[in-house]
Amino acid sequence: MEPLDWGALRENCAGDESLVNEVLDLFRGEAGALLSDVGKAIDAGDAVAVKRAAHRLKGALVSLGARPSTERARALEACGGAGELATAPDLYAQLETEMARLLSVISLPQAA
Repeated sequence: MEPLDWGALRENCAGDESLVNEVLDLFRGEAGALLSDVGKAIDAGDAVAVKRAAHRLKGALVSLGARPSTERARALEACGGAGELATAPDLYAQLETEMARLLSVISLPQAA
């Protein structure tokens, strides 16, 4: 699965290319901190913080149409909600991989 669904992103932005670029710029600026917050919460063993941080990241990813990353963030949110963090490090590693793929795609000139 591609890291980003350009069609979904454009649809979420009502076809406005300047809005697409603004959304991408905002995400690029926030992605590292959002991902880091999830990692810090996992390291701290704080399930509530994992749920919150993963939820914030998931929201940003949904708006982009970044399905693979969204699925990983959703899984981490569920782990935090269940208070069960045993699989969180593995899920986080998968999320990091997907986020790296996503960021490489959105850092390139748009080739929808």
